[in-house]
Amino acid sequence: MKIEFDISRFLIEDEEKLSPYAKKSSESFGRQHPIKRDPFRLEFARDETRILHSPPFRRLKHKTQVFLSPNNDHICTRMEHVLHVSSIASVIGRCLSLNIDLINAIARGHDLGHPPFGHAGERVLNKLIKNRGVENGFKHEVHGLRVVDKLTNYGKGLNLTYEVRDGIITHCGESFDRVVTPDRSRCLLELEQITDRCHLPATLEGCLVRLVDRIAYLGRDLEDAIKAGLIKKNDIPPEISKGLGSDNGKIIGSFVNNVIANSVGHDAIIMSEEVFELMKQLKNFNYTHIYLHPEVERKSKKATYMLELLYTELEKIFDKTERGQNSSLAINIIRETPTMENFFNFIKNTNYNEKTPSWRIITDYIAGMTDLYAERVFSQLFMPAPVI
Repeated sequence: MKIEFDISRFLIEDEEKLSPYAKKSSESFGRQHPIKRDPFRLEFARDETRILHSPPFRRLKHKTQVFLSPNNDHICTRMEHVLHVSSIASVIGRCLSLNIDLINAIARGHDLGHPPFGHAGERVLNKLIKNRGVENGFKHEVHGLRVVDKLTNYGKGLNLTYEVRDGIITHCGESFDRVVTPDRSRCLLELEQITDRCHLPATLEGCLVRLVDRIAYLGRDLEDAIKAGLIKKNDIPPEISKGLGSDNGKIIGSFVNNVIANSVGHDAIIMSEEVFELMKQLKNFNYTHIYLHPEVERKSKKATYMLELLYTELEKIFDKTERGQNSSLAINIIRETPTMENFFNFIKNTNYNEKTPSWRIITDYIAGMTDLYAERVFSQLFMPAPVI
């Protein structure tokens, strides 16, 4: 149809106006499994839609950002954080003439691999599988690639473009960098070989999301900690309040303005030394007064203990039911613990077979849980139900 041709041509021509440092969909490495082109959306826009409509994305609304299972609608969840990253990165990206479709797809998919209870959940899964001989442990960004490639859609995955997949697995580096420069020499066909945090994104859009991930949580965590009564506004060091602001909106504004001013015309995402120093001070303040606060630590320890028990019990059930193949035992377990039906269905993922190790399946299952679902499974497994 002519209208389809005209719209497709308009989208491609519009994309050609982007910065020479931007990644255009016409330059994409494509997908692992080629699909027919969409006349009304370019490839990165299709990825954003695929992520938005996926079950792992929906579950982010009940996953911890910092405060575990908050009983307050105004405390940030993992989904809010992801949307904040997308929003902030889009503002900066538009000013730098980068590919907004690619930015949004990476931003909305970057935390799909996070387990329940935030970084407490990540730490405990890392410890548990290392104790079982898995040298590389658990990293949420590496698991995020697994989520979009192998776990969603009953094992079929989302079949995202290589650039979006690259942005997901490289969004969380070991270092806290002032300048993030894309590694354009890395082969995107080897993403599944990445097991550590030593790799930079291959696109400037991925670099932007990586830096904005920090920008998005520092001010918001500060704001939430004040709401939770962990700190007071006048606890914020004067140099931070004066240089960045003392509320989330002003802090984000300071970072955004600085990144735009320093990154224009460069093949890198750059923050000035002065503002970056303030960013590091804010990060250190948050760690000392929020993330390591005794109240947060106390709840994290409870979550850790709960996930450890869950993991061990699921291992026992997995072995006892012969990987779910012993249907009579499985039925008895489901009668007592209804949530176990989901576990036995999960084992049937098309990427699992009789050689898939138990740690792989149980880690995948627990990592996909929300805080609320983990609590429900724990309750059914370990809390006595009334007889009548």
